[in-house]
Amino acid sequence: MKLAKVVDVKGGKRLPSGAAFSTEPTSHPYIRGQDIRGGRIRASEQFYITDDVFEKIRRYTVQVGDVCITIVGNIGDVGITPPELDGANLTENAVKLIPTTLNLDSRFLAYALLSPDAQQQMKLSAAGAAQPKLGIYKVNDIEIPFLQVERQRRIAAILSAYDDLIENNMRRIAILEEMARRIYEEWFVRFRFPGHEQTRMVESEVGPVPEGWRVCRLGDEIELAYGKALKAEDRVEGDIPVYGSSGVVGLHSFSLVDGPGIIVGRKGNVGSVHWCDVPFFPIDTVFYVKSALPLHFVFFNLQQQNFLNNDAAVPGLNRNQAYALPLLVPSPDLLARFANTCASLLGLTRVLSRKNHNLRTTRDLLLPRLISGELDVSDLPEPQAVVA
Repeated sequence: MKLAKVVDVKGGKRLPSGAAFSTEPTSHPYIRGQDIRGGRIRASEQFYITDDVFEKIRRYTVQVGDVCITIVGNIGDVGITPPELDGANLTENAVKLIPTTLNLDSRFLAYALLSPDAQQQMKLSAAGAAQPKLGIYKVNDIEIPFLQVERQRRIAAILSAYDDLIENNMRRIAILEEMARRIYEEWFVRFRFPGHEQTRMVESEVGPVPEGWRVCRLGDEIELAYGKALKAEDRVEGDIPVYGSSGVVGLHSFSLVDGPGIIVGRKGNVGSVHWCDVPFFPIDTVFYVKSALPLHFVFFNLQQQNFLNNDAAVPGLNRNQAYALPLLVPSPDLLARFANTCASLLGLTRVLSRKNHNLRTTRDLLLPRLISGELDVSDLPEPQAVVA
């Protein structure tokens, strides 16, 4: 059934000329295109608008449960408005869908739009223009299966349960990573490491430091090795992550570096620092790290370094400048203790990441078969039983 028969499609609105976002919380959050992804609306950094800007675009808000689709850029990303964004303003790069019948479940609608068939319709409809865009009239023409509402709810409940488990694991991963980062700062920045009460502080070129620690240069302990050019059209289908300065930018069939490893942005996002647990391929916009020091210590240290752009036409990280930065190396015993602590905490994050990979794989296999009605939902197990 075409969407036009079961929903109203309403566009968002850009900020008035001269208006700007704020990261200071106000009563008016703003949803950007990049906040809409994978069935959820979630901002890595929430943006807001002021009361006077809101008054000018107050008609372009979303309500809890509204399904939103991006229509410019990453066309076809889908998300459901969560309670905390009820009344938020919506970007002009997305539309909201408001069911016009009680026989359409919003969560089912979102999953139907995430199905391969609907995604293909959106991509084809947006193609052809100089800047691909999915206009409202094209959104109205998208066709989705229209099942009995009870069946829609059962399907949405099954798929949502998978997404809830994934979301919960992601929160646990974030907490564990934050714990490791705080331990680093407590021990190596504030010098409140185990046994610090019995350790004498001595003067150094970077100020007082614990006795037995040594001040050296980054280049004495760390090598920033160059990545290798690998254009998108030269990549072969595989599961090896390809890293650019913004993070994972694609997949390839073989690796250049064994994991785990650290990637540092050289061009573009200069000085960005990424961690990868598995073998990976760093392209020529990044460095990868070689060091005999525990890699987690190096990772957190590099995140705190102040890398400078050079003066070239295309800004980039100057390796010689980076090598000249000071590096405070703790005692071997304390480094080993930190490495063991990180191995315990971050080892659990790898377990949770593998669980999420399996959950996503299962969900993505089920989604098209459920949405199309191919599977009889009454006999499917609950996701908790699948992952137990």
